[in-house]
Amino acid sequence: MRLVLFGTGALNACHLPLGVSWHRANRPADSLRIVLSPQATRFVSPLALSALSGRAVAIDDWDDPGFAHDGTAPHTAVLADADAVLIYPATLNTLGRLARLDAATPMLNALHCTDALIAVSPNLPPGAERNPAVQQALSSLGERPNVLLIDGVVRPGVSTGADSVVSPPFWEVLPLIESRIATGGVRPERDPVAPEHPESGYGMKVSQ
Repeated sequence: MRLVLFGTGALNACHLPLGVSWHRANRPADSLRIVLSPQATRFVSPLALSALSGRAVAIDDWDDPGFAHDGTAPHTAVLADADAVLIYPATLNTLGRLARLDAATPMLNALHCTDALIAVSPNLPPGAERNPAVQQALSSLGERPNVLLIDGVVRPGVSTGADSVVSPPFWEVLPLIESRIATGGVRPERDPVAPEHPESGYGMKVSQ
C-alpha cells in the first residue's frame, strides 16, 4: 500500500515515532510518506520521523524544501501515486478546515482534489464530540465517497483529566484502511464502485 501520513498538531502526534517504527518493521512492502503540519512539529521531530521512516519529511507549507522533488505544484504531486492518505491525528482545527474546503496549504489543497482514500482519525479536546457543529462537520466529511472516518477511543485528557475522544493506535487503523480499499474506497480507475454509505458513526460510537 502506498500511504501518505499527514500528522497534525495534537499532543498525540508525539506517538507518531512509535507508529512509524512499527510500520517499517511490520510492513516493509508498503511505501510511507510523511507530511506534518507546522503545528505538529511542536510535538514531534521531523528529523526523528525522517530517520525512522527512511524518507524525508515535508512540512505542510508551500515553501518547505520537503516538497522540492514535487516540482512547482506540490499540491498535485504529493498524493498523485497514493492509495490512501491518513490524517493522524486529525485536530479539531484540521477537521474544520477540511469541512469548509480550506485549501491554503499543499496538503489541504491536495485532499480536496484527490480520488485516493482519505482516512481521518479525529483527535478531539474534551467535550468537542458533543458539539452539534462538530458533529455536523464530521457527518459532512463522512458523506464524501472517498473519506473514511476512524472511530476514536476514549481516554482521559492530559490537561484536565476529562474524557477525550482520541485517535486509536496506529497499527489498529491500517487494517481499516485496507478493508475499505478492498471494498471500493480506491481511485475510480482502479475500482469504479464507491460505497453508498461510507463508514462513519463518529459522535455515536467510540471504543472504551
